[in-house]
Amino acid sequence: MEPDSQLDSRFPTERVVRKRPPFALLLGTERFRRVRVLRTLASILVFLLCVLLIGLGEYNGWIRPLQGQVLSVLMLTSCLGFYVAIRSGWSERFEEPALTLAQVLVAQTWICVAYAITNEAHGATLILFALVMFFGVFNMNGRSAITSGAYVMVVAGLTMLYKSATDPVHYPARIELVHYIFVAVTVPVMAYLATQIAAMRHRLTAQKHDLAAALERIRELATRDELTGLINRRQLLSVLQEYKSLLRRNALEVWVALVDLDHFKRVNDTWGHGVGDEVLKGFATQATASLRSADVVSRWGGEEFLIVMLEEPGANPNAGIERLRHQLSEAQISPSVPDLRMGFSAGLARCQRDEPIEVTIDRADAALYRAKAQGRNCSVVV
Repeated sequence: MEPDSQLDSRFPTERVVRKRPPFALLLGTERFRRVRVLRTLASILVFLLCVLLIGLGEYNGWIRPLQGQVLSVLMLTSCLGFYVAIRSGWSERFEEPALTLAQVLVAQTWICVAYAITNEAHGATLILFALVMFFGVFNMNGRSAITSGAYVMVVAGLTMLYKSATDPVHYPARIELVHYIFVAVTVPVMAYLATQIAAMRHRLTAQKHDLAAALERIRELATRDELTGLINRRQLLSVLQEYKSLLRRNALEVWVALVDLDHFKRVNDTWGHGVGDEVLKGFATQATASLRSADVVSRWGGEEFLIVMLEEPGANPNAGIERLRHQLSEAQISPSVPDLRMGFSAGLARCQRDEPIEVTIDRADAALYRAKAQGRNCSVVV
């Protein structure tokens, strides 16, 4: 019998060529990072529009050129910084890799600056407060939404108060009061919606995890024997079909061993079915530990188990079975009856290239009956 590492090295490695997603250089290739980069680029488009509007304001005399240019540079620099942080994956060290709260706070700061330098056109910037909150409403958690909403209320209020005091011609106090009421109504509503959406996302995520766990449990029940934890008959047939496909690509042999625990009925009759269940679980544990990782053990039904083995041509397929027999004879297989020892009979058959799986199993079954006829606790290889 060969070590597992040598067995594993015989399997051919298939090179999987994956098609690169579109715009991989701009967005990256990792799925969730691409989503975060796309959202960041969408916000950058808004800032580019703001830069164009600032240029229009400079042209029409609403904004002093130096103030507009400085603000434009600051906005574009911050946008580039967020893009690089997210596109490079640097932001993934934080709890919220999209940096949504940071982007919202920086954006609201620049909007306040734009509000302060646009003079008679400053009222048009009010809609940007709500627009930025809308960008974050689907991504921020409840705490971030409250933080961003409070930040806007304070910074916008201070900006309006300062401008009404220093430039009452363009920022009359009564108009600024109306503007602040607009902000005071709109921003908290957006923050509230963000908290509700965050709570909804949390519930959906929890439900998704519960559903995934339930589906995994259903899959386990559908493919594994509940008592022993081994794969069941249906799953074993699928595995055996996959192993047989190796015969077409490799110089390997696939062997089937049908194992039956000797005098198992006597165990149930003498000590009860509880001890019988312990014996079945004990055998499953011992078989999994004794055989190689490439060998697949399944519960076939009752006290019968089916083992699928890969072997080099000419190797002795019974070596692993005999090792299991020896270790089982020395193992404590039932905690309730510590002195109980079990043997088993086995029939081994090699899968022929063009032979149906059912025929191979029938030949192993016939070999098993021959092993029983020879006195049990032995193997017959056909």
